[in-house]
Amino acid sequence: MKKIISVFIIVAFTTTCVALAEKQKYIEGEMFPVPQSTHNGSGYTAIEVGLDGNIYVGTAFYGSSAHLVRFNPRTSKWEDIIDAHKITRETGTGLDSQSKFHAKILVDDDGIIWAATKQGNENFIDRPEFGESSTGYPGGHLFSFNPRTNTVIDHGILRKQEGIMGGAIDRKRKKLYYWSDPKQHFLIYDIQSRQLKDLGTTGGSPRYMAIDACGRVFGTGRSGIIWMYDPETDMLYDLLVKLEGPGQYKDPYAMVSSKDGKKIFACAIGGEYVMEFDLSTISFSEKSPDTDGSIVCRHVCLSYPEGVSKPGDQHAGVLGKDGCFYFPNVIDKSPYLMKYDPEKKKTECLGEIKIKGNPDLKPLYAQGMCTTKDGTIYMMFISAGSGKQMPFSIVRFNKISVEKK
Repeated sequence: MKKIISVFIIVAFTTTCVALAEKQKYIEGEMFPVPQSTHNGSGYTAIEVGLDGNIYVGTAFYGSSAHLVRFNPRTSKWEDIIDAHKITRETGTGLDSQSKFHAKILVDDDGIIWAATKQGNENFIDRPEFGESSTGYPGGHLFSFNPRTNTVIDHGILRKQEGIMGGAIDRKRKKLYYWSDPKQHFLIYDIQSRQLKDLGTTGGSPRYMAIDACGRVFGTGRSGIIWMYDPETDMLYDLLVKLEGPGQYKDPYAMVSSKDGKKIFACAIGGEYVMEFDLSTISFSEKSPDTDGSIVCRHVCLSYPEGVSKPGDQHAGVLGKDGCFYFPNVIDKSPYLMKYDPEKKKTECLGEIKIKGNPDLKPLYAQGMCTTKDGTIYMMFISAGSGKQMPFSIVRFNKISVEKK
């Protein structure tokens, strides 16, 4: 009897969570290649829409200088805003170059754009950023750009010999949050005082940070742990993840805060499920020698399309204006655009991603995403592809996440 009940639960869960791929086999996006002079084929999480309606993109130029560029959706034209080496007057090459705008582009409520740099190609055997060489990477710079005055300010190196990743903004408290690479220190930059605070290592390497309605910041820590920064106590906490639902827990890679700021939606590289972290379940009653409390994570539904036998690459995610969680899933070199509806607790496959007017191109790896006011989603794809090579580009999906009325 127990076996029959278990089988019924699994079937019911799978049926509830199936993707609706048969309704729309393909979804087309418009491709806008990033100017070739500003990169050598790659970019990361650094993409966001400004208050001016323009799309700000940070590039990677391995061994040289990264650029912050701006795309105008009304004219389809690009503009080069920041050449990192030109602003910093640095001349490093290889690993020692300011070759990535990796961290999320952040936008304050006054329209100021914030961006931070990271070192070049990582060499995980010999890393001068750890201090083995005094001529190593100087450290990632923090920049601000004022679109109204076209003014760029270099706010200096945030942590010596370390690059900057992650990225979240608390507009009420005027604080920027990042973490450093490779030592994974949690960094707080006060916009008004221009002071930096270092709270020490988080023990994890999250590409994304999520910030809730209370201004608490979350990220992936050590295996099986989510760290939390509470601005009220000015402290970091390690929360042991308690899994509810089927499957095994995998540390999330992409994560976003829900529309009401009460949950975090996430997905993992190679993960099978959309994950919901319920912030109301945070508890400090069960402490251990190496954790401060716990948080519940629910595997709410499958993260890949119906008919696909295995999970894929889930590198990016964004909250739509409709409150749904959108993320790409690349399976066997086929990229799908997925949508998770938190009200229905269901995933839907919006289709295999195709490039409008370029049927031979197959975009593979989306590194970052952003959503405009009208629900249009932009995805940043690196130069890759199975078959004809796709240029490093942003791809636009018009009004697919329109706000619910």
